[in-house]
Amino acid sequence: MPGLIERGIVTKSDLSGIEELCMSRGIIREIEAARRASPDPLDKVLFGMQNRAMQTARQLAAEYGLSPVSRARVGSASGNDDDASNPFMVQ
Repeated sequence: MPGLIERGIVTKSDLSGIEELCMSRGIIREIEAARRASPDPLDKVLFGMQNRAMQTARQLAAEYGLSPVSRARVGSASGNDDDASNPFMVQ
């Protein structure tokens, strides 16, 4: 995370998305603990909830350069881009 902040990829305005990622990861762990404690370890409801939370966490992680593929995309961005006229360039 410090490297992403340093390069300006993650900014203060991204903190809510990072918080959502952390919450999703926490939910995944709670569901896993419940699943392991359940008499039926293949509980379809718990599995579905966990699967959705994992998908959400993966999507959020990719959005912030926290997966190998998204890191490669972020790392491949050229520093020579002319972003002066880009109104969506967040700094």
